[in-house]
Amino acid sequence: MFSYSFSFYLLIDLFFIYSVIGYITEIMSIYRFTHKVILSRGYLIGPYLPIFGLGSILMITLLEPYKNDLFVLFVMSLVICCLLEYFTSLLMEKIFKLRWWDYSDKMFNINGRVCLENGVMFGLGGVIIVKCVNPFLLQGLMSLPATVVIVSGMVVSCIMIADFIVSTYTVLQLKVDLSAFKEKDSTVRIKKEIIDSILKYQFFHRRLFKAFPNITGNKYVVEFEKMSKKREKRLKRKEEKNNK
Repeated sequence: MFSYSFSFYLLIDLFFIYSVIGYITEIMSIYRFTHKVILSRGYLIGPYLPIFGLGSILMITLLEPYKNDLFVLFVMSLVICCLLEYFTSLLMEKIFKLRWWDYSDKMFNINGRVCLENGVMFGLGGVIIVKCVNPFLLQGLMSLPATVVIVSGMVVSCIMIADFIVSTYTVLQLKVDLSAFKEKDSTVRIKKEIIDSILKYQFFHRRLFKAFPNITGNKYVVEFEKMSKKREKRLKRKEEKNNK
């Protein structure tokens, strides 16, 4: 018999499922405010957000003893997820020299990395996951043959590791460091950096800018979009010319 506390691959499967749920939840959250379906979300290329998967795994493994105390469960979920989001933001900024998200415009934020609004949502999400979602998922996974659980865990591990390698390489090639462009008259320099990067790694960088529209500030995203539209128009004219 397998238990999620001891089965590595069962945890991997749960991690992947929660990462996909997080991806879907974020798309729905964005749609609620913008009425636009934005599929390019997160650091990785695939339809999953590992930070949600890791947060969920931490909650279901650490907070199981508190599942019958809703207030403690809520507060602990809030604390765990806010700490995870804060240090993930800090670590990624240190590694890639880029700010991936910024909540500075929201009330009760800490260095723009976490905010109370998201914290409350994390707390509520933790209660729902520990009390409702995880027992359901666990029951379903435990009913599967052990071979299916192990093989599926291996497959999703390989997919996500490969995705991580490709995505990390892509970001490291994106030579846009905000710390070097703090002066107000640096638009031309930043535009040149963005153009140079996109010309080399067009597909992955286009997705990266869509996933994190604030990665270089809104005015730089505008420049990126203008350039992309011009490029698409050139390609379209070229195709029409070749078809004549």
